[in-house]
Amino acid sequence: MKKGRPTIADVARTAGVSVGTVSNFLNETVPVKPETADRIQAAIHKLAYRPSVFARSLPMMSAKAVHAKEGNPRLLVVGHICLDYLCRVPVLPHRDDRVAADHINKALGGPAANLAVAAAGMGAPYELQIDLATAIGDDGDSEWALAELLARNVNVLPIRRPIKNRLPRAIVIIEANGSRTIIHETFELSEIDLTENMDIEPASVRSCVHIEGFHYERMVPSIARFHAAGWKVSLHTAGLPAGSRTPEAFAALVRQVDLTFINDETFREIFEIRTPLASMIDEADRILKHIKMRGDVVLTLGEFGAVIFARGGGVPIEVPALPITRVDATGAGDAFAGIFLSLWLHDKSLADAARHAAIGASLTTTAEGAQGRPASADEIAALLPSVEVKTTVENGRHAQEKSSRRRL
Repeated sequence: MKKGRPTIADVARTAGVSVGTVSNFLNETVPVKPETADRIQAAIHKLAYRPSVFARSLPMMSAKAVHAKEGNPRLLVVGHICLDYLCRVPVLPHRDDRVAADHINKALGGPAANLAVAAAGMGAPYELQIDLATAIGDDGDSEWALAELLARNVNVLPIRRPIKNRLPRAIVIIEANGSRTIIHETFELSEIDLTENMDIEPASVRSCVHIEGFHYERMVPSIARFHAAGWKVSLHTAGLPAGSRTPEAFAALVRQVDLTFINDETFREIFEIRTPLASMIDEADRILKHIKMRGDVVLTLGEFGAVIFARGGGVPIEVPALPITRVDATGAGDAFAGIFLSLWLHDKSLADAARHAAIGASLTTTAEGAQGRPASADEIAALLPSVEVKTTVENGRHAQEKSSRRRL
């Protein structure tokens, strides 16, 4: 098959830098180091790259915005980006049915992209340097996605090409009650992808690599490498392979990961818990207290908020969600993790991080699309008085069980 023209992502991959850095070089938006400029120029020559009219018009961050990020904590997100086709229908059709959609819209999605955008959207005083290591193709949708992410202060590190060399796609069917069904294309990233495309430098600021559950097993060797360089490691268990969904494998996971996000359904599946919510939280507390030398664990409960089990044990921290009317729950869990990490990397308490994350994730469900309703730090701060942290399980349980809040 004939290969398409080289893209800005190819130049970034060959030069070993982010797409944002190549864009800054091409547009002279922000000065780059001489040695970096030499690598980019060599990559352009090697690939015979010619910027398209679209690439030259990519919305760039101003020099002031870039300089403002220097010295801030760093978040490297490893995982999926995709093109979402959002379809709103009254109710999910049965097999062989045909149903008319209110509309079918195009939006940027993918768990890793959703998380990165949510973290970047917080802004001051929780600004981060955010890079997204993912698979990018040569098609127009990939170029569009790069522009969208750069506009939202997320740099892209293209570490491999997806199948068919185009941006993966997903169909998101949204029902009138906010429930959604997702059919998506996927790809796997591995330790080799990271090793061949980036150097893990010792952390000069508080730094974290966040790994999606989809890629966990193939990224295990990277965890030790990042830890050796002084980085923290976080993980979201969505998409966790079947081999890691056993009590023994999960215990091994939380021992080597500093911060783990897991939803209640996955936790129930792993430990075969079928009791009501109140008993399930008690059982989770008991199980996690028996895992020695583990990291922090955040158990998300959808409409009931989240519970944090600190690595040192102690009483779990319960945080409720906001009472909102749900439009679309797609990406709410990703938003929760991204907002949580933005505070966690600024060394805020687990309780503060969870309160902000619960509010921000709730707000994302009030609009269509995983990234359709970002929440800023200022907006969340105004709503903090409505979210009360419970530091005893029993005190928070009654309010949770009769709550009508929507799922994260």
